[in-house]
Amino acid sequence: MHSPPRPVTVKDQQDWKIPHCISNWKNPKGYTIPLDKRLAVDGSGGIEEVKINDNFPKLAETLYVATEKATEAIAMRSKVHREIILKEKEKKEMELQELVRKASAEIAAGLKNDVGHYEGRLRRDKISKERPQERRLMEAKDEMETVISAKVALGMASTSRGCGETMMYDQRLFNQEKGMDSGFADDDAYNLYDKALFTAQSTLYRPKKDVDSDTYGEQQQEKITRSKPDNAFAGTSERTGPRDRPVEFEADPFGLDQFWTGVKNNMANDGN
Repeated sequence: MHSPPRPVTVKDQQDWKIPHCISNWKNPKGYTIPLDKRLAVDGSGGIEEVKINDNFPKLAETLYVATEKATEAIAMRSKVHREIILKEKEKKEMELQELVRKASAEIAAGLKNDVGHYEGRLRRDKISKERPQERRLMEAKDEMETVISAKVALGMASTSRGCGETMMYDQRLFNQEKGMDSGFADDDAYNLYDKALFTAQSTLYRPKKDVDSDTYGEQQQEKITRSKPDNAFAGTSERTGPRDRPVEFEADPFGLDQFWTGVKNNMANDGN
């Protein structure tokens, strides 16, 4: 099925011998290989000339030219940008100068009208200052007239001031026929006041005659007389004459009202 085994020759042994992987920088034990030893192992021994490609100079020249052109382009863009900024600045300055010229012209034209405006303002200020003084004078005059009118009404006004004294009291209070000289009332008399305190109160408790008849007619009179009883209570009589004070209730010192109320309650209980 297969050929018989053949003996291994020396050539076969050398063909199967694989050299170790030796680094150009280190030996198998990790030590650095010197440069001369590495060159000796290489076999060149530094005899071969190093050839440099011709494209390297071309590449270097091309890079230099590209750098110069990029620098010129950047400088040109910066110059254009600066020129644009300067033009905008000059334009703004021209606009501001134009505005200043217009404002100066308007001010020069308005100075002529300001003279009349200033005079009018001074006139208004003067009037506003004089008005409070006039108002105070008028108030003082009105107050003086009021005082004089009050003195005339009280009989205190006097045109002669020869004596150098001013009337300080109301003369109507003097020379009266009443007082302590006329004698005083008895102890049990209650006539402290000779007149009513409010003279107009008598009209509060009776309706005014024919005041609202034109407006309301007979309806108002019916409302007024509605509360007047048709029949008086037994044992009582309606008060005659106009009413000049509130309703007065008479005292019941003997308790007749309470007695009569008790009688009626007893009668009602007996009926039930």
